[in-house]
Amino acid sequence: MDTHEAPLVSIVTPVLNGERYIETCIKSVLGQSYPNIEHIFVDGGSTDRSLEIIEKYRQLYPDRIRDITGRDKGVGDAVSKGFKLAKGDIFGWIDTDDFYEPGAIQTVVDFFRANPSAMLVYGGCNEVGEDGQAFACFIIKDFNRRQALNEWSYIMFCAAFYRRQLIDAVGSFNNLGNDLDFWLRVNKRFQMYRIENLLANWRLHNESISLNKSTEARHMRHKRIQEDFFLALRHGGNLLANRPGRYYGIIILEMIEILRPVLGFSYPFLWRCSLRGVKFMDGRMGSLRCLRYERYPLLGPVLSFVLRTWERVRGGIWWTFRV
Repeated sequence: MDTHEAPLVSIVTPVLNGERYIETCIKSVLGQSYPNIEHIFVDGGSTDRSLEIIEKYRQLYPDRIRDITGRDKGVGDAVSKGFKLAKGDIFGWIDTDDFYEPGAIQTVVDFFRANPSAMLVYGGCNEVGEDGQAFACFIIKDFNRRQALNEWSYIMFCAAFYRRQLIDAVGSFNNLGNDLDFWLRVNKRFQMYRIENLLANWRLHNESISLNKSTEARHMRHKRIQEDFFLALRHGGNLLANRPGRYYGIIILEMIEILRPVLGFSYPFLWRCSLRGVKFMDGRMGSLRCLRYERYPLLGPVLSFVLRTWERVRGGIWWTFRV
């Protein structure tokens, strides 16, 4: 088959104990109407049946399923390893608990054929529950740099696809897998195209990073919130807006946790009050006056020094905060 007519699409899936939903993910890729797809799995040391399930499908589809195993530095590092292994002209990233809509890859390939200069395209994405049934649809908008820094990027990673040349030009995701950092780098170099088609489904469940209560998941959420704040600081975002403003809430909760030994019986009361205060402010910080980096030249260095000093003092000891 002519690769110009049917370019190879490489889908990368990072894996870590994803046996519960990984088969649904695999089937959503293999079941695409577009035939020229490879699915690459990058396992970070699963101890469940994930590798067994991947091997079953690799035996059935040896030309379409590939996998590597080894320790990684985070989900973004795993995705980057997959991109380096990929042979395709078009890349996509989907997690083990997410899945594509039927015909999604064909839609993407048709778009790139019709727009040969386009480097990235993204579409709609459902939010689904444990049963795979959609209960919401993400708001997807044209990329706006200020909105991305202050609110949300309005792009779902699993509903975005990009040419190999884009990864060569701007690099892959960072180790944490922060898509905001990636979108900002892409936006500096290339136009970001949006289509109305529904392409993917993002699953929310108790084991996902968003809801998981384990110490590791909490730490990852903290690091992402921290990184979003410093991206806003570096790129001139509103430091009192919703997205960077979440970091202040984390600091408040951490300080209450640090003072727990001396707070005694007042700790539960103060914790609940602080948590309610943070939740109340969430979504309301954007109504406060604009505090932009470029308007206050000394703000960036001073605030960065203070918060990075706080991070060093905290030293990772107190990252068992509750969110």
